[in-house]
Amino acid sequence: MPKSTELGVLNLGCGNKILDAINHDLYKHRPEVDVAWDLNALPWPWENSQFQCVWALSVLEHLDIDLLTAMNEVWRIVTPGGLAVVKLPYWGVAISYADPTHRRVFDPQVFDTLDPSTERGQAYGFYTPFKWKVERREFVNEERTSFVAHLRKLVT
Repeated sequence: MPKSTELGVLNLGCGNKILDAINHDLYKHRPEVDVAWDLNALPWPWENSQFQCVWALSVLEHLDIDLLTAMNEVWRIVTPGGLAVVKLPYWGVAISYADPTHRRVFDPQVFDTLDPSTERGQAYGFYTPFKWKVERREFVNEERTSFVAHLRKLVT
């Protein structure tokens, strides 16, 4: 079946969660991985505003680069008004620390700094010129092991 690349969807750090998208991972460990790239190496190998949607589920916490740097790069490759769906481990549960490849754990409000409509976004807007609107955020299960945020790219 042909891949729906015309959808403009990128699945960062796909692991074994293959989507109908351009699937990326660090290594080409299965045939569905379209792009093998170390996300710590900047810039990432995609064009500016190439994707309408970027999925980053359980990947950004594994990077040596910090979340702000990674989100700036996501902002670069997402179209104006495009969407980023990001899943991160929650700091408030022990299991988040059990994975030795996790570099960081997070609070669901971490993205407020990138949203100029929030108090944190107004206070710390100087952290980055690349802004997002936090449209939704929620824990993914009762155990609150991780949360997902839906972010809409803002262009100023």
